[in-house]
Amino acid sequence: MNNTFNFNRFNKVLAYDWKRFIRNFGITLLVWISMPVMFWVTSLVFDFEIGSFVRIFVIFGLIAITVMSAPSRIYGKVNLPREGVDFAMLPASGLEQFLSMFIYCSLLTPTVALVGSWLVDCLMTTLPFGGFVDYIPLQIPTDSFGEFIVVVIALIVTAWAESSVFMFGNMVFKRRKSGKTFGWILLISFALVMLFQLTNGWRLFEYLFTSDSLVNLWIYIAIMLVIACGFYFGTYRKIKTQNY
Repeated sequence: MNNTFNFNRFNKVLAYDWKRFIRNFGITLLVWISMPVMFWVTSLVFDFEIGSFVRIFVIFGLIAITVMSAPSRIYGKVNLPREGVDFAMLPASGLEQFLSMFIYCSLLTPTVALVGSWLVDCLMTTLPFGGFVDYIPLQIPTDSFGEFIVVVIALIVTAWAESSVFMFGNMVFKRRKSGKTFGWILLISFALVMLFQLTNGWRLFEYLFTSDSLVNLWIYIAIMLVIACGFYFGTYRKIKTQNY
């Protein structure tokens, strides 16, 4: 299969991966989305309040977990010698397979996790009892609408960067994919911290980041985009050149 893009062929890949998404990840995703219920029950049993600020961090944590686990849950067998044959034999190009993987892991998963967990949280807050006393606001507190848009973009590219790393790890590792990817992230992060400490590399960040928070956000977005594009390209190349 050449590396061209055909819309009809791509639709078939999306339909095939949708079945894989529901079968392999649907129940897991529902469990994570329902986690606010557990916190609500805890607040009810022990009679204490959980403010919206804390619950926002809980929801973002749930999104991070779902994004990390999605590639291995949905596409965990695509690079295995036997189980991956079905994926390799799909009448689709590597580009079409990658784009489908991107849609389900980097777009659909975080969107469903965010909207679903927020709706569950709103439902628990609506009940006249329990510790959820205020609704989680839809709007991020910022000084202007322009800054709000930049913050939203920063959150999106952060999810993409995280998803791209775990998509790549899913195509590289054969077993315990999420755990090994997370372990390598910790190891590389530790090595970079030690390198910066020994070489006084922190001055690079002092040079890049300024006192202007909006400029800093755009720098952060650029860094996350570079990371995401690098690992997405690595995933695409691995799909295209995967040997069985």
